[in-house]
Amino acid sequence: MIKKTRFDGKLIKDLPPFTRMLPYLMKSKSESLIFFEQDLDVTNTLAAVKKINKKLIKEKTILTLFGVVITAAVRTLSERPGLNRFISGYRYWQRNEIQINFVAKREITDGGEEVNVKISFEPFEPLERAAKKIHSEVKKAVSEGTSTDTLIDFVMRLPSFMIKLIVGGMNFLDHHNLMIRSMIDTDPMWCSVFMTNVGSFGLEAPFHHLYERGNCPIFVSVGKVREEFIMNKHGEVEKKLMLRLRYTFDDRIADGVYMGNSLNILKSYIENPELLLSSV
Repeated sequence: MIKKTRFDGKLIKDLPPFTRMLPYLMKSKSESLIFFEQDLDVTNTLAAVKKINKKLIKEKTILTLFGVVITAAVRTLSERPGLNRFISGYRYWQRNEIQINFVAKREITDGGEEVNVKISFEPFEPLERAAKKIHSEVKKAVSEGTSTDTLIDFVMRLPSFMIKLIVGGMNFLDHHNLMIRSMIDTDPMWCSVFMTNVGSFGLEAPFHHLYERGNCPIFVSVGKVREEFIMNKHGEVEKKLMLRLRYTFDDRIADGVYMGNSLNILKSYIENPELLLSSV
């Protein structure tokens, strides 16, 4: 018997029959993957970031292009709640929070240790407040680590068969909606969106897989900023700064039209970050 309540989401009961059937037809995220890429003009974005940082630096914080992408994702999830859903126990749930997870490196080297940064945002959180929150959480995770790191370090000292039992047990508990709050709150695989910013290492965005573990249905890869020369409507060649995002979606969460319209909204916010300065 699968429990019909859980603290991190509310059961959705008014979905069309075919949608409710999808988790039975496509049981895993791996067989439900949709890949998509999007090129954005961030010429105006980077200029706006530079302007905003003149104020934020005085407050000992900083806004990055990745911070704009995160805040734009939060705003899009606020406006398009159909993206902030997950599947558990073959049922659809509306997530109670907007949570973004990404990986930060303690050192920008091949062997630099990685830490997960999982942040809960308020709906329609304004850009400057989000920048301060991101900066604070990254600094804390890099310097102090997280409770998840401590737990993983302990678990990996156990024999292999015990690790398998623990992981399998957690998957069983989640499927039956029995996971305790502290486990979900700290685990990076339970979030609205998982992101990676490989552009900060000078790399182009990859198509990333979704993790079967947890209930995150969206992965966003952020690539490097590159220069392109584009002809405008007046026949003049202009230099533009372009950013490529690559997405991986759980196709069961939202149909193509809803997802496509949502990505257009996200693109508009990233290219026009001034729209994110207020909470309305």
